[in-house]
Amino acid sequence: MNLLEPSKLALKSLFSNKLRSFLTTLGVIIGVSSVITLVSMGEGAKSYILNQVSGWGVGANSLTIHPGKSDSTMPELTLTYGDTIALRNKVDSIVYLVPEFIGKGQLKYGKKEYKPSFTMGVSSDYPLAINQKVAEGRFFSRADEAGRKRMAVIGKTVSRKLFGEASPVGERIKINRTGFFVTGVLEEKGAMMTFDMDDMVLIPATLAPLVLGTSKIWEIFLTLESEKDVPLAMKQVENTLLARHKKKDFHIHTQEGIIDIYNNILNALTGIVSAIAAISLLVGGIGIMNIMLVSVTERTREIGIRKAIGAKRNDIFLQFVIESVMITMSGALIGVVIGTGAAWGIMTYLKLQAVIAYGAAALACFGALLVGVFFGVYPAMRAARLDPVEALRFET
Repeated sequence: MNLLEPSKLALKSLFSNKLRSFLTTLGVIIGVSSVITLVSMGEGAKSYILNQVSGWGVGANSLTIHPGKSDSTMPELTLTYGDTIALRNKVDSIVYLVPEFIGKGQLKYGKKEYKPSFTMGVSSDYPLAINQKVAEGRFFSRADEAGRKRMAVIGKTVSRKLFGEASPVGERIKINRTGFFVTGVLEEKGAMMTFDMDDMVLIPATLAPLVLGTSKIWEIFLTLESEKDVPLAMKQVENTLLARHKKKDFHIHTQEGIIDIYNNILNALTGIVSAIAAISLLVGGIGIMNIMLVSVTERTREIGIRKAIGAKRNDIFLQFVIESVMITMSGALIGVVIGTGAAWGIMTYLKLQAVIAYGAAALACFGALLVGVFFGVYPAMRAARLDPVEALRFET
């Protein structure tokens, strides 16, 4: 089958109507570029979350215990400090254990007042388990925690808000009207998602009921000796808490489970917005069929002349199908360039790693090819079936 001659004629026809050809490809350009941009941003977000989770010490040898059932959106807080003591005694492979009491904290230093994003009661294991060391001063010890010492460790954002560039170590502040000494400043971590992870105050977990007004734990974070200890540790955690609570009012996440949750959410969002963007490919295909039908009508006499001098139905059919495919594929290639550039620019602006979804680009181009063939076949069949005598009599 000779495709060279129909291709030349199709190309000549497209260049003879440059503006119309460009406007016809716009739907394909928008569809392909949107799909690539959105999928690439979704992949970049997944890469960012994975790096953030890894940076916060959540390794394959870690577990997180949450209150409530896994499918509950607003769980009842059922975990207590007594549970953490029991877990330390019953789970063999624990290296670090960090309970997190989360509450509202109103800070006061002299005449300055500030309300940080996070005020938490934690254990002395926090800097090692969460991989956030103290940049200045020291963290409270297990003895300080057991002795209910009023010691506070603050993040860089809190330090700047209350003390400017001066060192806060040794200064006295009030947290919800209770006096504390600042013993340390955490190293700077930056933002995770939309949260400033340096805008926090940490106090001993044993003081959480007094200062934060809660005796219930938001979550318990465990670091184990190795990844192979995870299955046994999960059984020991479950048995220990069931014995204490008499019912399963908690659930356990592994690192893989946490990452899967994030990935499932992002994949769903990416899929939805990509499907919406892909609709423009369908709209573009309908536009292509419309233009091709108009083109068949406009070129009826040309088709009649070609048939009169020996062109076969197959030649006419191929010319119009190739013309339709050229429109969609040129739009797809332009869309790939625009989508890749847009994804890179947006991710760079957001200071995230730019991940280009080459698989999505290939799939979008294949989709554009199918659109070109599908919506080009009917106009091409109409052109191929024209009677040469009737076509020569046709007047525009």
